[in-house]
Amino acid sequence: MKILIPQYFQPFTGWHSEVEVTGASVGQVLNDLFRQHPDLYPHFYTHWGVLSANVLIYLNQDEIFTLQGMDTPIKPGDSLRVVPTVSGG
Repeated sequence: MKILIPQYFQPFTGWHSEVEVTGASVGQVLNDLFRQHPDLYPHFYTHWGVLSANVLIYLNQDEIFTLQGMDTPIKPGDSLRVVPTVSGG
């Protein structure tokens, strides 16, 4: 499957807007993404190893934590998107 990479994260993927990844679940797909592009990892996870609140991950139209989180199964034809959040005041 392809994971869509927003422009904010593209400097860490060699400026690719899509990355071909494999896995049966969201967690496996993300692990493959970080294997290919390890510089992305600190932008997704805190130093405690917890997914950052500054990144939302959508499978098709649903945010993964409204599904089964990292254990959400991936089916043929699914689309995975990463959305950086904006914070500040």
